Amino acid sequence: MTITQARLKESLFYSPVVGVFEWRRPGRRVRRGFLAGGVNGNGYIRVRVDGRSYPAHKLAWLYMTGEYPSGVLDHIDGDRSNNAFNNLRLATCAQNSHNMRLHRTSTTGVKGVTMVRGKYEASIRKNGVYAFRKTFETLEEAEEAIRVKREELHGEFANHGLHKYEQEELANL
Repeated sequence: MTITQARLKESLFYSPVVGVFEWRRPGRRVRRGFLAGGVNGNGYIRVRVDGRSYPAHKLAWLYMTGEYPSGVLDHIDGDRSNNAFNNLRLATCAQNSHNMRLHRTSTTGVKGVTMVRGKYEASIRKNGVYAFRKTFETLEEAEEAIRVKREELHGEFANHGLHKYEQEELANL
């Protein structure tokens, strides 16, 4: 059984701007006002309420909307620990995957671009079929073409390899 909004609000206070939960009532190993939850091995925050562990982003959605999301919640900025309400949105599995960052094994440093026989191939798959696949002489041409196509296909979920917080860090260097 999933927790209700009423029970959640009895147990925890949620700050939608900061995206953190605090305990409302003291307990056995809990102090009122202390932060609730901890980061798991995948970078998500989990909170234990009434002996059951929940993803904090799903609790945030429940706290704010009254509905526990049955599907996927996407962290817009890609930071799995940022549970500010304006950083969460409902998504399909496909939309959530569109918002993924550049894979660490990328050889070109550009999401969706690989080196094939001395040329750069830009490709995007949709439902297991190539929605875009084209070869370019330069990395810059391939990067520009795939950016345009990705925005066309993925809309607001388009991610070009870096998440917003990573882009901001680069801009500040």
